[in-house]
Amino acid sequence: MTERLLNPLQLAVSLHWNPEDPAAARGVDAKRVLDHWLQQIEHFDPIFSPEYVEAPALLSELFIEETGHGGRMARVEEDGRFHHWGLCQHLLAESQRAVASSAVLARDLSDLAVAVAMRLDPGHYHLSWTEDLRAKAWCVHADACRRLNRRDEAAVAMGEAQKHAREGTSSAELAARIEKTEMSLNWRVDGKRWNGGGCVSVGAPLPIPLSDDPSSHSRVS
Repeated sequence: MTERLLNPLQLAVSLHWNPEDPAAARGVDAKRVLDHWLQQIEHFDPIFSPEYVEAPALLSELFIEETGHGGRMARVEEDGRFHHWGLCQHLLAESQRAVASSAVLARDLSDLAVAVAMRLDPGHYHLSWTEDLRAKAWCVHADACRRLNRRDEAAVAMGEAQKHAREGTSSAELAARIEKTEMSLNWRVDGKRWNGGGCVSVGAPLPIPLSDDPSSHSRVS
């Protein structure tokens, strides 16, 4: 009898409970998809990998049903469905993507990501990993604020990033991100809003991808 192959969602659950499950060797294609999901959400536990494909729908719902930043922040704060690791990572990726078109949008997205990160349950997502994601969110937010020349807000965010990083996994990648952002906060460019290469535009439309194809949602490091 041919053994049944698991799909990526089934394999995620199986490997969560048994990391040595031989099903991973049988289902090479499913394992490849699962590894991609884990890489995108930056977590070690396969049980959270499906959040990569859940996040775009949550993000679309947030922006379709709420028309302003204040309403979106309130929704994130009050609705536990948005306390979601994958959504936080997706917001951070979209914030970094938005930098090229709108510094205001980039800052709003990173602000939402911080709100999500600070409401994640560390008992569910693992404490040190949650601290890493919080540090990353604050770091991206600091950079977004810098691009709007909101240096006081950026400095506060940078301090929060460093605080949470100290409680995290000691990730070298995260440390490098924080160091790079901290250095950028010390630059002076004649009072102009600096985006790494010039002034940024504001008020551009929201670049939210609505495709159901998860391959269209790339991670931004």
